Amino acid sequence: MNSSFQDLYKKGLDVGEQQKQRQKDLLNQQKLRRQQEQDDGRPLKKTDGGKTQAKKRNRKRGGHHQKGIPWRPQLSEWLRHKPEDLGEQWLLVPCPVGKRCLVVAAKGITKVYSKSGWMFMEFRSSLPGDWQLQKSQTILDCVYVEDADTFYVLDAISFGQQNLQDCEASFRFYWLRARFEENDFARLDEHNEKAFVLLDHYDFEDTSAVEQVLQKYPIFPDNKPPLDGFLFYHKEASYVCRVTPLVCWLFPFMMQDVLGWPVSSSYTAPEDYQPGQALHYMDEFDRRLEEQRKQFKEQKRAGKVREQQSNKMEAEEEQAESDEFASLKGVLDQQRRLELGELDMDCAEPPTADVC
Repeated sequence: MNSSFQDLYKKGLDVGEQQKQRQKDLLNQQKLRRQQEQDDGRPLKKTDGGKTQAKKRNRKRGGHHQKGIPWRPQLSEWLRHKPEDLGEQWLLVPCPVGKRCLVVAAKGITKVYSKSGWMFMEFRSSLPGDWQLQKSQTILDCVYVEDADTFYVLDAISFGQQNLQDCEASFRFYWLRARFEENDFARLDEHNEKAFVLLDHYDFEDTSAVEQVLQKYPIFPDNKPPLDGFLFYHKEASYVCRVTPLVCWLFPFMMQDVLGWPVSSSYTAPEDYQPGQALHYMDEFDRRLEEQRKQFKEQKRAGKVREQQSNKMEAEEEQAESDEFASLKGVLDQQRRLELGELDMDCAEPPTADVC
């Protein structure tokens, strides 16, 4: 879970202290950007032939869009330290086991994209941008649980006519809650082919509520879906389409060691987890994950080579079959013409095909 904000690292600090510093620096950057965008919304003096600075910035930001969808899910880092402002500035979201994805409702259809940007599903939904308000757009950050055929909503980049990407997390969650209370997106009908369930979030300011959810087992009815872990959102953080230190992650069995918050005893730790060694487990987890990724890439490359070789062999076989068919056709055509008297047998050239 390496962050893309490598330029924010400070030398001489351990990983936990580095994370603290990057969180502070990134928050300051986002606050400055939001203030700048508010300033851009005010009337500005025209310069350079009537072009405002705001328009220049908008064009520059838009130039970074890649082919396909220009968004990716906001990904978390390990929570490697207990934030000093945990009780005032952080939210807790229980996250189910499933496939992370972005759901985009626009132009009368809803499409689902993987973390890498590949579309893997398409259907109709009652989200703004599909069945309703087709000129608007909704982009939801979800966990798709295949067994239940349900999307569990974590966050949003936009919802209908409201762009949420640069809004604070606390506002994004408030806005989503209000929209889901107004509409039953979990109900299936001809306009809504898949269920959408908004995940609950808990404010660390409400200590009793957090304690209750940590001691609750299972969090989801009948443990379907099972809990994967806990996400931690900084209230003032904007949504960024990459890894960010302002969204963090812990497995349930790590809560006691990292934060000092006990969880239900029903959440058991794996055999290779040693109490009090959460940071070591994180490093080993990342190392094993990186090895798996390398093996997958190597297997993928090897598969491509085998596929190319197979395609070449198939092409050669098809060419041989085509040549044999052409030769056989020539022989049969020769015989047919002889039978019809179109050729003089004394003058006919012998067939050249080698037919077995």
